[in-house]
Amino acid sequence: MYKIRHLSKSFGKTKVLKDLNLDIEKEERIVIIGPSGSGKSTFLRCLNTLEKPTKGKIFYENTDLFSKKGKEKLKKIGMVFQSFNLFENLTVLENLTIAPIQNKRLTKQEAEKQARELLEKIHLKEKENVYPSALSGGQKQRVAILRSLLMKPEIMLFDEPTSALDAEMIDEVLNLMKEVAKEHMTMVVVTHELSFAKEVATRILFMDEGAIIEEGTPEELFNHPKTERLKAFLGKIGRL
Repeated sequence: MYKIRHLSKSFGKTKVLKDLNLDIEKEERIVIIGPSGSGKSTFLRCLNTLEKPTKGKIFYENTDLFSKKGKEKLKKIGMVFQSFNLFENLTVLENLTIAPIQNKRLTKQEAEKQARELLEKIHLKEKENVYPSALSGGQKQRVAILRSLLMKPEIMLFDEPTSALDAEMIDEVLNLMKEVAKEHMTMVVVTHELSFAKEVATRILFMDEGAIIEEGTPEELFNHPKTERLKAFLGKIGRL
C-alpha cells in the first residue's frame, strides 16, 4: 500500500523527520510510539499530505501522493485527529453523512441508514440529532471515527486519538478502535497507550528525534528491546 522513501521534513532549521524508509502492507496494524517531539504526528500528517516532505517520496499503490493522480488515492485514506474536528453547527447525523453525500459515495438515504447502524453499534443512536457541544470527549471521538469509516477507507490513520480525553473516556475510544482492527482494517496509530499497542499491533515503530530507532512485533519491542534508547523509554514509563 504505502512505500515511504527517504522521507525528511524540516521546519526552518529544525529537522523533524530524518530519512525515513518504510513499507506498509494491507491489513497491517502499525502503532508508532516514542517520546513527545519525536516526529510521530508529523510523519502521520505527511502520510495524508497534510504536511509536504522537504525531501523524499510517499507512494500509495505505486502513485506519488503529491502528484495530480495522488489526489484520487487520498480518497482511500481516512484520518482521525486528536481534536475530533467535528462541525459544531451540524448534528451528529449531519456530521457523519455530509462527506459521503457531498463526495457522491452514498445517497442521503443510504448515508443516513449506514450512519444510524454504526451509531447503534456504539450505543449512540439516541444522540443522532444533538450537536457536538452536547457530547462528551469520548463520544465526540467515537463519532469522528465513524465519520471516517463511512467514507469506506482502505487505511485509517489515527493521530493520538485519546490524548485529549479524560482517563475514564479513553477506554470507550480504544474499544471502538479494537473493533475496527477486528474488521481487518489497515491502521497506522500514533499513541501513548502501550497496552493498546501490545494487544492490537502487528508491528510497532519506536521513533526518537525524527528517526525510526527500532521496529518489530509487540513481543520483540516490549520484551526484547535491542537499543538502549528504547530500554530507557520503556523503563521511564514503567513498562519493562
